[in-house]
Amino acid sequence: MLHAFARMVRHHVGGTRDWHNRGFASGQSIERDGSSYAIRWTGRGCVRARCLSELPRVGECGSIVASGPSVRRLRRPERLFDHPVACVNGSVVLAAEFGRSIDYYLVSDHRFILERPDLFRAGTSLAKAVVLGPMSMFAAMLAAPDALRGANLFYRENLRRPFKRRRPSAAELERDPLVIAHPSGDPAFSLVPSRGTFPAGTVVFDALQVLFGIGYRQLFMFGVDFTDGPRFYNEASPAPSDLAGDYARRIEPAFELVAEYLRLSGRRLFNASPESRLPDALIPKADGNALLDRLEWMASARTVRRPHRLAA
Repeated sequence: MLHAFARMVRHHVGGTRDWHNRGFASGQSIERDGSSYAIRWTGRGCVRARCLSELPRVGECGSIVASGPSVRRLRRPERLFDHPVACVNGSVVLAAEFGRSIDYYLVSDHRFILERPDLFRAGTSLAKAVVLGPMSMFAAMLAAPDALRGANLFYRENLRRPFKRRRPSAAELERDPLVIAHPSGDPAFSLVPSRGTFPAGTVVFDALQVLFGIGYRQLFMFGVDFTDGPRFYNEASPAPSDLAGDYARRIEPAFELVAEYLRLSGRRLFNASPESRLPDALIPKADGNALLDRLEWMASARTVRRPHRLAA
């Protein structure tokens, strides 16, 4: 399926700043109409998606669940789904395992959809909101069009590789008041996700931009290990990972921007993977089981009604 998708895109001739557009076919278009988008592909129909400015926030704090093996070391991991939660790529397996719905499902790598349409279908069926970028939208239209029907779709522009537009230069990013740009010029952190987000080797980085951007004050990351171990779910043929090449070059610099964002905004982020490759000095680590215990206690405390005082 991946090779078939590659054969369907056109060859693009242009400068280096629009070289990424070779990945899009001539019959593909994305048009904004107010607060929604029409994503069209000649011969494959049209999909409607809402703008990220319409994406609801359902609490003050939430969690992001990734696919690192540390997820399997959580006691009663089903508690993750008692609170606002976003799953990314294949981590939705955990929600399916417990028959639980999720608030957000984000996929940034179109190859995941082409290689694991079964997991993508599971994610769209369980999620209250599905957030996809341009390449992921078109990959789903090819490999799993049934998964898009009835899904509450939200379009996320890829600001590093904007759809059929030139990518911003390092100088433009440095002058842009709506982003935090890395000194190297790449990556950058979007302060307004309705404009789009910047990728950086992990969909978790996109998820942080989206969730903080819509107003979450505190987030917890689970399974964000960035180690060379297998994913927490079984794979007959493990999907390839670019982690080894991307971590030092893209991922850690991206989380340097996250740390800067936290400092400037007063938002909080904790990494609930003690063995994560991300240094504690960058993103503070916390015990995942202790965090779930605390969230469970907070939820139960909110449901306890205070007794009325008797009049003297």
